[in-house]
Amino acid sequence: MDKDGRPNRRDFIAATAVTAGALSAGTMTAQAGEIDALGPGFDLQTPLKENWHEVLGALVHVDLDVDAKELKDPAVQERHRIYCYLLMKLIVRFWNGNKNGPIGIYPQRERQLAEPKRADDAPRRYKGDMNQNPDRDRPNWDRYLGHNIACIAVDGNGHIIDFDFNHNAFFRSSAEHAESRLVRRLFSLTDIFDSWKTGSRFNGKPHAASLGDVTLYTTLESCAQCSGVMSLAGVKQIIYLQNDFTAYKIGNLMYKLANRTQLRNPDGSPRKDANGNTVSIPGAPVPIPASAIGIKEYALLNDGNLAFARKMMAGTEFFFRSPDGKEDRDPAITSFLCTDDAYELFAQGASRLDGMSLQAANHPYTGQPPDLCGQNADRVMSNAECLAEANKFFAYVDAEGYRGSPHKL
Repeated sequence: MDKDGRPNRRDFIAATAVTAGALSAGTMTAQAGEIDALGPGFDLQTPLKENWHEVLGALVHVDLDVDAKELKDPAVQERHRIYCYLLMKLIVRFWNGNKNGPIGIYPQRERQLAEPKRADDAPRRYKGDMNQNPDRDRPNWDRYLGHNIACIAVDGNGHIIDFDFNHNAFFRSSAEHAESRLVRRLFSLTDIFDSWKTGSRFNGKPHAASLGDVTLYTTLESCAQCSGVMSLAGVKQIIYLQNDFTAYKIGNLMYKLANRTQLRNPDGSPRKDANGNTVSIPGAPVPIPASAIGIKEYALLNDGNLAFARKMMAGTEFFFRSPDGKEDRDPAITSFLCTDDAYELFAQGASRLDGMSLQAANHPYTGQPPDLCGQNADRVMSNAECLAEANKFFAYVDAEGYRGSPHKL
């Protein structure tokens, strides 16, 4: 029972499992090893057929040495770090930890107080957006507009397309996750022939016309919804700054079971389109933890989240106490991502963008000169150009991008 006398879901599930196990241990053991037959139609799906008898631990394993072998190149890792640090800087710029409102007590948010710290237990006010230099164009807000979870999209040449935040609270929906919102945004860009740099094209097409070349950088490992949306969109890869332990590695499962499938002719040869390009069915993006590209904050964020969850589950601390005395002890990662500890880790990563010294500034420069406008949209940008683009994009977002895209989607 909870403190209001209602059944506690976790305790009920645990007790039911123990009882069921005690009553039918023999039956459960027999059923544990059973595997359904791969029926007609399903047996034609290569990824499913190849992984049907794999154990779960093997099924979620993604071999980045094979599926993202370019990461072996330090210059490629450096390129990815630019966008990860930019993402962390965006989180810091639009940080809002008022998950349960600005008034109350958040013991893990003492450094986000909007008033001097007091010794009593009276409710106090906490800062909304952590904007250090507010003005009429960049206001601070008390109202909570979404979790501190965001992502950015970058095309195959290194151009930043757009970014967005989780907006569950704003839309009173559990489906307005950052990745799924951004994918919808990418498709809208395809329709309206626009992006943050109006008119710039990728291989003669709008930026978002080819999601197969797009990399998404996200602050949190993707859930089932976002993994599915990215799979349908054919996003190339996703690099995440932190694990979501309650997502059960669904992105890895999607990648292994919904991978890109090359279409073939009746004679077995690869199918080609009118331009001679190989035709394939889009698949789930390659899931890449930020540790694979040298982001030190990846492990620190995971450790911090686990430490926070242990405190909440121990019942000795609370995340929030409302003015009427009710306490929130939910160990949710979205609560951790409101704390001072999380904020300081993102600020640490954000500072790396400002002081970034490139070791491979010219990668992968091919000697092709820029066009008369100062850039060639069909040329892969160098790391130095990517860093300049990241700083320019942040300057744009600082003025225009209120907790996500300034556009209406």
